[in-house]
Amino acid sequence: MYLSFIDIFDLFLRFLAVGQLFLLCNHILAKQQNLIAILAVSINVCIAAYLLLTAPIPNHYYGILRGILLFLTEVAPYLLWLLALSLFKDNFQPMKWPLWIKTIILLTLIWFVYFFAYMKGRGSFHQINHLIELFFITHIIFITIKEFADDLVEARRNARLVTVVYTCIYLILILLLELGDATLRDSTIFSLLNACLILISTSFFSWHYFKGKFTEKTKIALIEKGQEDVIYTTAIPLVFKNVNEQLSQLMLEGFYEETQLSINQLANELKIPEHQLRELINKHLGFRNFSDFLSSYRIPAACAQLEDITHIRKPILTIALELGYGSIATFNRTFKAQKGMTPKEYRSKFQK
Repeated sequence: MYLSFIDIFDLFLRFLAVGQLFLLCNHILAKQQNLIAILAVSINVCIAAYLLLTAPIPNHYYGILRGILLFLTEVAPYLLWLLALSLFKDNFQPMKWPLWIKTIILLTLIWFVYFFAYMKGRGSFHQINHLIELFFITHIIFITIKEFADDLVEARRNARLVTVVYTCIYLILILLLELGDATLRDSTIFSLLNACLILISTSFFSWHYFKGKFTEKTKIALIEKGQEDVIYTTAIPLVFKNVNEQLSQLMLEGFYEETQLSINQLANELKIPEHQLRELINKHLGFRNFSDFLSSYRIPAACAQLEDITHIRKPILTIALELGYGSIATFNRTFKAQKGMTPKEYRSKFQK
């Protein structure tokens, strides 16, 4: 097998990136062994597998290893999807999924092992899988953008930006190349540029993670859901005292009833920067999402009306809209999450 200087340099870059990825894996697992940590490590392993699989080496030199690397590469978008849901969805609990969903996942995993690891991806399902992966990546972009404004956790907001702007766009481009003409994808220059891009990315992330701008809380946010902001002060710092008093007064006056109220609107009403209001609500009042903060006022107000016999004929939809909810579905979902029952069930409990 003849390797040109460019091919050797390409391999050198890839092995550097693989080394960095495994250092990250070791560091993450040394700190936590929960679902998010396991998913983050698994994705790092999948990226390493992709680097090795797409190296400038003829396929027949891989032997049985090619099937294993291909399997790990093809499951990466699905693992990224699970990681995105775990990081960005506070109520995401896959361990509580019903048995039939877990069975489907297990059977799908067995099929992937057979098709990619054993059959080495020979068949039309390979291209079909790329289309499915494209759908999952698009869904990641949707959920990360949709709830970006509502998210109050700064580290998690930064993770959303990285996920959408960088990771998903890169994966979409790679998938489009897989679905399209293989000439560019298999070219020496593209292979080298791809290796350079991944090495720069892993180096940048590693440098920030170990040495630079990642605070300890930001690190934890990537490996331990819900722990980066659990320690918030019950005593409001002096710099936030005045703002907190204004905020409390505004909420008591019923400003939370504004339809589709955003944190930007609330910050403008208080005449303070949005980032300052985010910090107050998240770090010092203990809310991870702006919608949860609003619900801390809206749901008690809804309960008061549902408990009041004089409002027995008032439609639940009217109550929801008056309290600022954009739809009855959102109100019902939020109410049940907090009270463990629907608004209708809650009303019947008090107005029998």
